[in-house]
Amino acid sequence: MPNKTIYVSQNDVPVFEEAQQISEEAMSAVIAKALREYVARHQEKGKGMKEVSVKVGSKEAEREQRFIAAEMGKWKGISDDKQWWIEAVIYHTQKGNWAVWLDYKGKTMLTRQSWKDPETWSCNQRHAELVIAEQAGDWQNKLPSALVRYISALAEREQNPVDYLDI
Repeated sequence: MPNKTIYVSQNDVPVFEEAQQISEEAMSAVIAKALREYVARHQEKGKGMKEVSVKVGSKEAEREQRFIAAEMGKWKGISDDKQWWIEAVIYHTQKGNWAVWLDYKGKTMLTRQSWKDPETWSCNQRHAELVIAEQAGDWQNKLPSALVRYISALAEREQNPVDYLDI
């Protein structure tokens, strides 16, 4: 097996030591894994993919989630029960899955029930979530029907980007 010598600056020694403690593996295995991830990330970027960072959870307790994907489209509308204003961003991930980031902007006030419920008057209702599926058709009962139709159209465009006409 070939030997490779890696010179580590004094400032980076703590990072190397922490990585080895966390992994409980040989440093060569840790470095090889990090390099594989680095190369894969840059290969996907060459295919139009990039690292995506989204915030999920309620406004008070947001957390960040990251993944590699290509943005396929954006959508704005209301939930099927007419309770929420929603903005969505649709992604096709490096593993071929579909990811939809849903940003629930607030209650719509379109129903009689929402006018009767003082909880709906609150401005602090915003939250977001990331929904993932293997196929564009796996969204039934998880997303608004108009958004499902839009994602299906995006998936069709992805599979057949050009219509060849015999005219």
